[in-house]
Amino acid sequence: MKKLILLLFIVTVACKQDGKKKQLLAQERLAELEIKLDSIFEQVVKPGDPGAALMVAYEGEILIGKGYGLKNLKTKDPITVNTNMRMGSVSKQFTALAVLALVDQGKLSLSDTVYNIYPYDVFRNVTIEQLLHHTSGLADAEEAFFTEWDSTRIAQNKDVVDFYEKNPPSQSDPGTQWQYNNGTYELLAAIVEEVSGQDFADFSREHVFKKAGMNRTHFFNLAKPTEIKKRAYCYEKDSLGQWQEVDGHYLNGLLGAGGMYTSISDYFSYTQALRSKSIVSPETHEYIFTTTDIPIPVGEGEALAFLEGKKSFYAKGWEVSEDLATHGGGWFGTNTFVIHHLQRPLDIAIFMNNDRLFSSSLIEDTYQAVMTYLQEQNDREHN
Repeated sequence: MKKLILLLFIVTVACKQDGKKKQLLAQERLAELEIKLDSIFEQVVKPGDPGAALMVAYEGEILIGKGYGLKNLKTKDPITVNTNMRMGSVSKQFTALAVLALVDQGKLSLSDTVYNIYPYDVFRNVTIEQLLHHTSGLADAEEAFFTEWDSTRIAQNKDVVDFYEKNPPSQSDPGTQWQYNNGTYELLAAIVEEVSGQDFADFSREHVFKKAGMNRTHFFNLAKPTEIKKRAYCYEKDSLGQWQEVDGHYLNGLLGAGGMYTSISDYFSYTQALRSKSIVSPETHEYIFTTTDIPIPVGEGEALAFLEGKKSFYAKGWEVSEDLATHGGGWFGTNTFVIHHLQRPLDIAIFMNNDRLFSSSLIEDTYQAVMTYLQEQNDREHN
């Protein structure tokens, strides 16, 4: 009996030591990944420059969450996981969720025509879902505003509605072609206001951000500015190579296609809410990654090796390529890119308050480093 007790004791101690050894090895490998990612980002973000925020989340935890560079060149404050950064077109995911919240409330159907809301000839046979999928065939109001708008005035979403009221010629018949269109996402924000009776930013905060645990996330309208705590300012280099703040563009009053500010910590909460299907009803969540049947033309979007050879289709603010959902964002002084793995609990996000993301290999190098780390983890666990 004593021998048996002694044997059990020895086995228990050995198991504990083995567990501690595995835990230390896992910590070492994660530290190696962080060092690798630091090296990748430090090649692009130089000391004293505007920079980036990075999130790598796996199995419900943030493996890597940190900032590089500065959020404000005047104050020299650094970017952290709590820095609110402008999202560019990653904002479209949240505009789509606002629309789906109205679907949940029974106030809107994806098959509804826009003509039912705004009875303009240009909207006949154009559905809400086609706006979400960039297959409406409509002209792009935002694109027109770059040449047809008085730049001394800040354009707002009501001006987008006024643009379409003039029945501009469409680019194609509804539902026949895919064409990326910022103007239709700004139209969607106006539709949310029209149907809900609420300001779009307020509706999004109440019915999307709070549900996703994003307590410091905002849509920001330059025509009606509100304080954004821990805000990163946006920068581009001028002709002399000097960084200049570029937050005052006259189209920064348009919401829906862009205009959202969030942080790595809030975005992590969102990714987990996506996976637990807790933002809208579970049934409506199924629509989020349901795509159009019209493929995105080859050559559209970012040329990334890990997407090469995969057909892409547009969902609700996501480009879906087999097992990956991705989306990029680019605006004056901001670049963003997010990756949501559909078959494994992996999310990667890179937010930058400058325009260097797509002119570098940051996305590709980050993704490859993370996938190598996960593969090595898997190999060790099964050996």
